[in-house]
Amino acid sequence: MKVLKDKLSKTVSGESISFTDTPNKGGNIVPEYIIIHFTAGRGPDSSVSWFKDPAAKASAHLVIDREGKITQMVEFNKKAWHAGKSRWADRSGFNECSIGIELDNPGRLSNVNDRFYAWFGKEYPKEFVVRAKHKHEENSSYWHNFTEKQIDSCFRVCKLLMETYNIKDILGHDDIAPFRKNDPGPAFPMESFRAKLLGREDDTADIYQVTGDLVNIRKDAGTEFDSIMKLKKGTQVEFIKSKLGWFYVYVLLKPVNGEEPVYGWINSDLLKKI
Repeated sequence: MKVLKDKLSKTVSGESISFTDTPNKGGNIVPEYIIIHFTAGRGPDSSVSWFKDPAAKASAHLVIDREGKITQMVEFNKKAWHAGKSRWADRSGFNECSIGIELDNPGRLSNVNDRFYAWFGKEYPKEFVVRAKHKHEENSSYWHNFTEKQIDSCFRVCKLLMETYNIKDILGHDDIAPFRKNDPGPAFPMESFRAKLLGREDDTADIYQVTGDLVNIRKDAGTEFDSIMKLKKGTQVEFIKSKLGWFYVYVLLKPVNGEEPVYGWINSDLLKKI
């Protein structure tokens, strides 16, 4: 807590950073990833109270409100319960290796007669509403926006964490638990946010489309490895890493019967960036 407050004090007033302890945490971790969430809650105080409740069995390292105010709840070298069942590439169980940041935001909104409501019934003005398509969904829907102050505060925290720890990547909850979770969702500028933090020139989503029909997705990079499944032309996948002209991806198809999303290797010549 002191590290965060001291290092951010030059750009965030001391009153904007506080520490509220929670019993919902585990043992020591070595952070390698940062996971961005939205709270899907009624407000920051409500979310902080929920994360303090042992019955919640959930927590986060940080909660950031719409004015950019930061509440730290778990020390960065301790496990917070924010990821749940999770996987990205060859890693799973992200509570064990990541810092969770929750942004105060009600999430997806319902449109009823051109009025917009959160799941808990509160109505929000149109100026707070973003219509966008989640990368794991076919159709557009309505989402609550994030403020510039909130995104800026999150950015400066992530930058500090990257300077302090060996952070490999910044991911959304919807990356590590695809189809099960949809936060932070399309209203959060994840690609430009990550590109700026990671020094990438390309800030477009790493989504590709299969260009051939019945393309093999394999267990490793090469035709000598077994096929996991065949993908139809037009199937979308998300890039994770590359090796020897092959891309390791996860398939953007909703799993059936509770199965995990499919990960594997595809020859990059058979993919086209969207």
